[in-house]
Amino acid sequence: MIPEFLNETGARGLIAVVGVVLAWFLAATVIHFIFTAMVSLNERISERSLGTRILNARLLSGSRRPVMLFFIILGIFMAYLLMTRLTHPTFDFANGHERWTIRIWLVSVIVQASYLGSRIVQELLKWYIENISKRTGSDLDDKLLPMVRRIAPILVYTVGALMALDIVGITIAPMLAGLGIAGIAIGLALQPTLGNLFSGMFMVSEGELNEDDFIELDGGPSGFVVDVGWRSTKIRDRFNNLIMIPNSKLMESVMTNYVSQSTAVTILVPCGVSYQSDLEKVEQVSLEVANGVRDDLEEAVDDFDPLVRFSDFGESNIDFNVIMQANDRLGSFVVKHELIKRLHSRFGQEGIEINYPVRRLVGLPSEGMDGVFHGDGLQVGEPAEDRGE
Repeated sequence: MIPEFLNETGARGLIAVVGVVLAWFLAATVIHFIFTAMVSLNERISERSLGTRILNARLLSGSRRPVMLFFIILGIFMAYLLMTRLTHPTFDFANGHERWTIRIWLVSVIVQASYLGSRIVQELLKWYIENISKRTGSDLDDKLLPMVRRIAPILVYTVGALMALDIVGITIAPMLAGLGIAGIAIGLALQPTLGNLFSGMFMVSEGELNEDDFIELDGGPSGFVVDVGWRSTKIRDRFNNLIMIPNSKLMESVMTNYVSQSTAVTILVPCGVSYQSDLEKVEQVSLEVANGVRDDLEEAVDDFDPLVRFSDFGESNIDFNVIMQANDRLGSFVVKHELIKRLHSRFGQEGIEINYPVRRLVGLPSEGMDGVFHGDGLQVGEPAEDRGE
């Protein structure tokens, strides 16, 4: 019930309306002061215990302004409702609008709730990024949460806008249908971009590709991963060039990751010695050289014992492989370089011969003559009977 003395003059009613607004504004100020004091208290507690702002301080800080704004708008709404109850002719303009006043109030509540929800989500994600994600073993949250933090407010405000339109009386069903059709059209237009985006999300969520990994695409470039983004992946090749590969192409290609589980890289150096060589000696000398490379180079894996494995009877040599391991892909080039140099030098010292490609052709160029085909041409030998054959 409105006291009768407020309806006697317009001035009294106006004073009552202004008083209501000021009272709620004072309440909003008090609430703001209480929130500020609670935020300061939680910050001091967190600095003494954890050294970072705890979640309570984040939530209180994010809710401070929305709550204060809510009380101010509530005061304006209550003042307007008071004017609709006053019977003095001065306030006739406010009569008959109660329905729209309630609708406007509900819309303002939805706007304030959306603002509060957006601030709370932002503060929660910011707190998680600063305090939790750094201590997790995966970098998935480091890459995913910044994008979620940008998208979350848009989703909150979109839902709030649809609710507000429904309260005002605007049917949102056709709008939702139109948004669905528009979404399909936009999706078709942005298909390459969306393909790269979802491919990047899959790669980040799987965690199979990380910075500083050395990758090689089938029939494509190779290099060290610099950054795994949402649209493209950047790698730096051996010439120090930065190559940007669309994530969709990266997902469709056969990719070799040389640092997937362990950074160690196996090195296989193919070699060959003549058929007259003592294979036991060849194996012993090769192992001595490989062990020396392992002991002398910090790029080689210390706890991996080099191996020598004979593989084929070649056309001119008996083929074998010397197997070692390097600490990483970059170190493998250094180890392989040094191993080849030392093998060549040691084979020369030990008299171990590595033949050029040789083929023996019988009956050429004339009957009773042998021809020896070397890599640089055909040499005609002596008659077979002169060589005792």
